[in-house]
Amino acid sequence: MPSEDPLPRIARPRALLFALPAAGRRWSAGLRAAAAVLLAGGIVVLAGHPSEALFVTFGAFAVLYGEGRPYRVRARVVLAAAVMLLLAAGLGTAVGATGTKAGVVIVVTAVAVLAVYTVDALRLGPPGALFFALVCGGALIATEAGADPLPLLLCTALGGASSAVVSMAGALADRQKPERSAVHKAVKAVDAFLEAENPSAATRHAAGSAISAAWNAVHDAGHPPKSALATTLITAHRRFTAATDDEAAPLPLPRPSVGYRLRRSASLRSHATVTALRVGGTCVLAGTLSASLGLARPHWAILSALVVLQQGTDRLHANVRGLQRFAGTAVGLALFAALSLLAPTGIALVAAVAVLQFCIELFVPRNYAVAVVFITPVALLAGGAAASGAIGPVVRDRLVETLIGVVLAVLAQYLLAPNAHRTTFRWTGSRVRAAARTLLAAGPAAMHLRRDLQFELEGTTRAAVDSAHNDLAWTRRHWAAHAELVHRGYDLLAACWTTPGELRADEWEQAFR
Repeated sequence: MPSEDPLPRIARPRALLFALPAAGRRWSAGLRAAAAVLLAGGIVVLAGHPSEALFVTFGAFAVLYGEGRPYRVRARVVLAAAVMLLLAAGLGTAVGATGTKAGVVIVVTAVAVLAVYTVDALRLGPPGALFFALVCGGALIATEAGADPLPLLLCTALGGASSAVVSMAGALADRQKPERSAVHKAVKAVDAFLEAENPSAATRHAAGSAISAAWNAVHDAGHPPKSALATTLITAHRRFTAATDDEAAPLPLPRPSVGYRLRRSASLRSHATVTALRVGGTCVLAGTLSASLGLARPHWAILSALVVLQQGTDRLHANVRGLQRFAGTAVGLALFAALSLLAPTGIALVAAVAVLQFCIELFVPRNYAVAVVFITPVALLAGGAAASGAIGPVVRDRLVETLIGVVLAVLAQYLLAPNAHRTTFRWTGSRVRAAARTLLAAGPAAMHLRRDLQFELEGTTRAAVDSAHNDLAWTRRHWAAHAELVHRGYDLLAACWTTPGELRADEWEQAFR
C-alpha cells in the first residue's frame, strides 16, 4: 500500500452546480427517448383519442432504464421498468379516484420508498427512483381531474411497449456497441491506474469497478470466453491484477443476483435502508405540510424531497441537487407556461413532448438543473395540469411545493440520523472483512465469493466518499484503516488470479479481522 493514500478529492459545490461533464455521445439515446413518445402518442392520436395521447409518456419513461444495457437483455430490462411504471400508474389511478390528500401522501411516499430501496440496493444508477413516483403522482392527479383510468393505463402500457421496441433499434446498426463501450472504459481505467505514480485506493477502485461493470456487460451480452471482447477484457483484468497469461483461468462471474443484493441491504445500517427511511420520513412530512397549507398537489413537494435525498447520505451532492431542483423547476415552469400559451394539440403536442424527452435523456447524466427544466413541463402536461386553463395557480403552487420539498429535504440530512454516513461507513467495512474471510475459508476457486468481495469493495469506497463529503475531519481519522482494507481486498482478489495454488488463508486472515 502507498505510504500516504490521499483522501478523495472534495468537489466544490459551485463546480457541481454548474458542471456539464461529458457523458459520451447521447444523441442516439435522446432520439430513442423521443421516438418512444412519438410512436405511442402518434398511434393514440391517429386512433382518434388526442386528449389521452400524453398518457403514453408515463410508460415511455421506461426507455430511459435500458440505456447502456447490452441488447441481449435490454428489452427485458425496459419491459420490467414498464411493468413497474404501469403498476405505479395503477396505484395512482386507484387513489386518485378517492380524492383524499392523505391517500396521495401515503401512496406516493410508499412508491418513492420502495423505488429508492430497490434502485439503491441493486445499484442500478440513473435515472433512479424518481420516475416511478412521478408516474404515480401524475396518474393520481390526472384521475382526480376526471381522466378515465382505463384509457390512462392502456396508454401507459402502450408507451412501455413502444419503449421496448425503440430501445432495440440500435441493434440493427451495431449490436455489440454497449458491451464494447463498457470494455473500452475498463481498459482506459486500468491504463489510468497503472500509469499513476502512486495509485490510491480511489484509482484502484475506479479500475476495479470499471472491470466489474464490463464483465457484467460481457456476461449480459452472452459473449463466449474466447470472443474478441472477452479476450480484451481478460487482458485488461490480468494487467490490473498483474496476473500471468494462464488460458485456463476462469472468467469472473457477473453481478450478484437480485435476491442477494436486496437481502444484503436489509439492514438498518445499509446505504439503501438509511436512504429509504430518510426519504420516507421527509416525503410524508413534505406532503402533509403541503396539504395542510391548502396546496392542490402535495405530491409535487414529495417528488422534490425525493429528488434531493434519493442518492443517499452524501450531503454535498444532495444540497447541490436541491438547488438544481429549485432553479430548474423555475425555468421549467416558464417553459411550461410558454407551451400552454401556444396550446399545441394532437400530433403537435406529442411532438413537443417528444422533444422534451429528447432533452431529458441528453442532460440527466450531465446536469440535473438543465434536465429538470425539461422534466417539469413533461410532468405537468402529462398530468393534465394545463387542462384547467388557469396556468398562474399551477405555476405558483408548483414553485411553492418545490420549495417546501427541497427545504425539508436539506434539513432532514442534518436532523434525521445526521451521522448515518458514519454508520454506513463502518457497516460496509465489516461487509468487506466478512466477504474476505468467507472467500479465504472457501478457497480462491469460489468465483461467486470473489464476485461478492468485489461488490463489497465498491460499496465501502462509495461510503467513504459520502463520509468525506459530510465529515472530512472524522473521515480523515479513519481513512488510513479504510484505505488499507480496500488495498488488501483488491490484493486478495489479485492473488486469487495470480497465485491461487499458493494462497495461504492463515497469512491473509490477519488483514481482515
